[in-house]
Amino acid sequence: MELPIQEASNLNLAASAMLLIMAYLVWSLPRRFAVCPLLVMVALMPMGQNVVISGLHFHLFRILLLVGVARVVVKGEACQMTWTRIDSWFGWWIVVSVLFGTMSKPSVALFVNRLGDAYNAVGCYYFVRCVVVNFEDIVIGVGTLALISLPVAGLMLVEKTTGHNLLSVFGGVPELTMVREGHLRCQGAFRHPILAGTFGATQLPLFVGLWYYRPKWRPLASGAILSSVIIVYTASSSGALLALIAGIGGLFVWRWRSKMRLFRWGTVAITIGLAVVMNAPVWYIFAKLSNIAGGTGWHRAWLMDQTVAHLNEWWLFGTTYTAHWGPSGEVIAADPDMMDITNHYVMEGVKGGLLKLGLFLIIIIACFKGIGRGIRGEWADQATSFFLWTMGVALVTHCLSFFSIVYFDQTIIAWFWLVGSITCVMCLTDATDKFEKPEDHLPSRRAYPVVGLEAQ
Repeated sequence: MELPIQEASNLNLAASAMLLIMAYLVWSLPRRFAVCPLLVMVALMPMGQNVVISGLHFHLFRILLLVGVARVVVKGEACQMTWTRIDSWFGWWIVVSVLFGTMSKPSVALFVNRLGDAYNAVGCYYFVRCVVVNFEDIVIGVGTLALISLPVAGLMLVEKTTGHNLLSVFGGVPELTMVREGHLRCQGAFRHPILAGTFGATQLPLFVGLWYYRPKWRPLASGAILSSVIIVYTASSSGALLALIAGIGGLFVWRWRSKMRLFRWGTVAITIGLAVVMNAPVWYIFAKLSNIAGGTGWHRAWLMDQTVAHLNEWWLFGTTYTAHWGPSGEVIAADPDMMDITNHYVMEGVKGGLLKLGLFLIIIIACFKGIGRGIRGEWADQATSFFLWTMGVALVTHCLSFFSIVYFDQTIIAWFWLVGSITCVMCLTDATDKFEKPEDHLPSRRAYPVVGLEAQ
């Protein structure tokens, strides 16, 4: 589903001005606000604007990441980062992505491509890890996402009404809105309507957490919740709609949070049960859901079939040729050797083999464990625990969305921000564990500002 990219620099005046402003803010804002301009750029600036140097493409968010890395080095903010298991797993995931991903068909072009992915991941994740060091920093990040969701929803409503994308002037997105089965599929600044809808669906749980945790920001949070629904609606994406429904369901499960072990084993039992009673593999449940909600669920289930059937081609280093997996002619415009892979998990394997996919899953599992420990931690009162729960629900919605789309545009930055923020939660939990004494309890939230949970 990746699209062809520009082969020459094409910054226009408006994009250049926005880049300069955001770069200045990344450099000069106080630490806890440093990640905010990056999040703004992700939601409002298409990837059509870029600078090309010796064949290397620097989209605007890549330039901001470079400024951010320079900031944390010059200002010594990297020293504030406390290393965790997720940081190690993430580092190994990057190494395997570059080395194993290149070994599938060694060439300079493929190596450069893998380095580009690694640049995005390292720059964003570790930048977030250096500047997001306490809980208030996470809250500010969610507040920024809430704020930018308002114009995103507004622009997509205009697009839904007129059939024209106002952000097309920046390039990277079409001027005329995509139509499928008579429905306009709006995309805003994102490279595909599914990605736009996914952005809205995965942020909604966080906005609900913000509404509950920060009463003073409830008007903003309420507007952001409505904006998330509008974004999903205007994108006309069944995958995003299912993620939105799952997110809402996950919020209601908060009442039974003490029974999550039973819930997890119940999920395993249901999956095994479906595998027994279904004539097709269990992942064809996506095809069944597609019959209800619409979309291309059968194609996604069939893609997983092909991935298993061609395991011998990609299990070690991945592969650079999957055109024969699908029907004739079903390839992406950017690379005729690759079929349209609409599954992020499959793409992880295709780009680095089973080891890369395994490390990706380990990072996700570690994030869930970190959220669980944070909720059970002594430092989290009920409002904080619910906010952490919504971060976990947002993680769930991303994991579900990975079955229906590859994050091949700036959406990946929102994912890295969430993983980096969850890792920060782990650091806060570990810090309170170190200070806890067996003979007494930790100080209250009001008296324990070291973890960023000052009384509101």
